[in-house]
Amino acid sequence: MELDLQLTPRSRVLLGILGAVLLLLIAVRGVPTIYHLFVNQGAKVKQEQLIKTENLVHAAEVLKPIEPEIYKATGLAQEDQPAQTGAQGAATLFDTELPETVIRARVDALIKRAGIQQNYQLLTKPGSGKQTQKLTIQNRERLVLYLYFKHIETEETELAEIAEQAAEAETFDMLMDAWLSEDTESETDEKMDETDAAVSDAEPPIEVSESAEWRFASLPETIPIRLRVQLAAYLKNMVMQQLRGATDFRQGFFEAQIHKVKTAATPGIFGIGAKPATVEIQLRRKSGLLDLLTQTEDEYAQEGPTPGELQAALVEYIGEIQSQTAILLEQLALAPSTYETRLYTVEMKFKTDLEKLVNLNHLIETNAKWLTVRDLRISANKQASRSESQRGRNREGAEGSDLNVEILLLAQIF
Repeated sequence: MELDLQLTPRSRVLLGILGAVLLLLIAVRGVPTIYHLFVNQGAKVKQEQLIKTENLVHAAEVLKPIEPEIYKATGLAQEDQPAQTGAQGAATLFDTELPETVIRARVDALIKRAGIQQNYQLLTKPGSGKQTQKLTIQNRERLVLYLYFKHIETEETELAEIAEQAAEAETFDMLMDAWLSEDTESETDEKMDETDAAVSDAEPPIEVSESAEWRFASLPETIPIRLRVQLAAYLKNMVMQQLRGATDFRQGFFEAQIHKVKTAATPGIFGIGAKPATVEIQLRRKSGLLDLLTQTEDEYAQEGPTPGELQAALVEYIGEIQSQTAILLEQLALAPSTYETRLYTVEMKFKTDLEKLVNLNHLIETNAKWLTVRDLRISANKQASRSESQRGRNREGAEGSDLNVEILLLAQIF
């Protein structure tokens, strides 16, 4: 028996209608799904961009309190006018006056401080175009490190005041013990407890800035107050050395203080007694922080925490600082990688001696870091040389001006 598989015209029409219905159903169900898929991806990208932007804005708010300090350190801060606050940010030298005027005034002030006579020639002119500078990862790390430096500097001051109050209270208690008789010993102890409680209640919270959200971690309260003062002073000193490039730490100060002890996992017997791999963070044997704890171990032995507890508290503190630093660096990652500066050249000619010339160069490097010495030419003053050879004739007038100096400075205005 043979089957006839040919479709009749009616069957073809029915199949066509059925196919159209199926395509309609697929379109009704599939198109919204595909649409929502693309919409969700677009919304996810926008959400990630929004989060990055919020992080950058938040980082800018965190760093704003140290902006005046940076201007002051580079010699860009205004001395005669208070810095602006709020959304306008800190005021710089070039916000209110023309760059040429500011440059001439600042160079003149440096000349006076160096002790050089004021009969010098000065020519200031703008450079051609603008110069693009890179904002490297290292610069951002130094910026965050400077923020921590200001925090630990403030914490040291506040802890020192608290320690001084505690010392005064302890001295008062000793005097009371000496003056009061044995009959009033219990009353004296009660007053001592009240005094200690008052000093404890008076300890203010340690804050890094006026920001209401961001706080670097404070030194653990389990560490005795006097030891915290020493630790804060040591941390401030070492961080400042790192900022100045005066240390040999390849990975930073905190990274050089700790090392990780890894313990491999043990399978046990048929899974019984199995232990996962662990990582324990410890202070290095030759770390400065461990040396400080070892040197003061006997001094604070009676104040509560054991040496092991002190080390554990410091390790936890370092971990918190490293974590907060990483978060802030991540927020700064969205910042532009370059910025532009306007350039001005400053040409000077004057007569002076070697000592005053060295003083001028030192003042430029330390108090006006927006100025850079690009060229320096020195020649002997012939008149001064003849006066020196004649020994006594016109020597007084030539004193202090035995060098002819031509110097070219480059001023970068941010």
